[in-house]
Amino acid sequence: MRPRALYVGLLPMVVMVPGASSASAQTRPPAVELSTSVDDGFTIAVAGDLIIAHSLDYMLDDPGFAGVVELLRNADVATANMEAHIIDGRTFTGDEGRGTGFAAEPSAAEGIKSMGIDIVARANNHQPDFGLPGMRETSRNLDNAGVQYAGFGETYAGARAARFVTTIHGRVGMVAASPYGPSAAPGIGEFRGAAGQSTLNVTRYFVVPPDWWPAVQTLRDGFPNGTGHFARGANSDTLISLIGNQFRKAAPGDDAPYYSFEMNERDLRDILASVREGKMRSDFITFAMHSHHFRDTKGGYRGPGIPETEDLETNSSVPDFMPELAHDVIDNGADVFQGTGVHALKGIEIYKGRPIFYGLGVFIRQDDVIGLFGRPITRNDGNGTFPVKHWTIVAVNRFEGGRLAEMRIYPVETSYEAKRVAHSGIPRMAPPEVSHQILTRLQELSAPFGTHIAIEGNVGVIRP
Repeated sequence: MRPRALYVGLLPMVVMVPGASSASAQTRPPAVELSTSVDDGFTIAVAGDLIIAHSLDYMLDDPGFAGVVELLRNADVATANMEAHIIDGRTFTGDEGRGTGFAAEPSAAEGIKSMGIDIVARANNHQPDFGLPGMRETSRNLDNAGVQYAGFGETYAGARAARFVTTIHGRVGMVAASPYGPSAAPGIGEFRGAAGQSTLNVTRYFVVPPDWWPAVQTLRDGFPNGTGHFARGANSDTLISLIGNQFRKAAPGDDAPYYSFEMNERDLRDILASVREGKMRSDFITFAMHSHHFRDTKGGYRGPGIPETEDLETNSSVPDFMPELAHDVIDNGADVFQGTGVHALKGIEIYKGRPIFYGLGVFIRQDDVIGLFGRPITRNDGNGTFPVKHWTIVAVNRFEGGRLAEMRIYPVETSYEAKRVAHSGIPRMAPPEVSHQILTRLQELSAPFGTHIAIEGNVGVIRP
């Protein structure tokens, strides 16, 4: 793990005064330029993944769904992660990607706007589903609907850039990233660069207990050229490269294996620069990260009374690079860190008066009926449909004096017991019993970060 540090390559910031020459540029302390300047009482609602198939406006007469929409519309800004492409199967001619992935009808863009969602993150592992043609058509549909987005661009700078919405209480930006491609690439020499998403590459290490190390060494000695292109990889007392993976020897006393990660330094540098610049151009900025990474190697809570297995899909462990990343972006001006990816809720941390959501779960999960016509429709029981996969939240964060004053956590359930797949995955306010299960689970997950969540009725409350 690299040393904790604030990236200050551009700080103290040189701020040009209108009419002044570069020789007379004035320097302002970082605290001024990275301060939060939305009006007191500003609220931002954050939600998880949008695995959406079509507009849900027809559901507005359903009290449970209408209650969710009211939360989003009443906030000054509402944000989420846009996991699906939005494309028209009648006219789409793209031939890249898998072709059977997450695709929503064009009406989904207007539906997202109608729900009250203002800005979405686009960097995630489902962007390759329909390749760059699908990503570009999604951009056009979101633009036409008036939904802002971050994390995808036609250039490297465009993918990294903060994007903004304006409210009566201030200008709000978002920077987004994920560890997945297709990655936007900068130009070099005759290469003009490439369109794609904002990527934060990470290197994964299998950390094994000391007692296991001889077994790893034995495998390496048997396949000394077992890395890419038959090249020999690292081979030391604490690090071995083997069959395309990196193995590290755990510290003495660590008797259980786990995953560890290192962030790519260039990616991190450029992301933090985008956060800083975005904050300089706005009053408030959020950072969105989509990641399917874990610390644990197996298992995961699935719901009351349901035994765990080796499967990691609902594991709520936080990989070691995520707190490091969250603290870094906040140190560089971010006001909210919103993590998505894993299909389960994760803990909440408050760092320097800013909320960190390590995992918001799936807010809309219409993965049974999503996709272009002709994609097989099967109830998503193959991977196991467990209650915890349908638990999510809308967290409404109120700021005073540039800091979080109160967070209200509203439990949401995505129709776990729907009788038909057409009705599954639609978010509704959770009933009291499920609300209590969601909130007590969040209490358990957040306690290791020093976060206390009070339960008031069916709402979780954090008052730092």
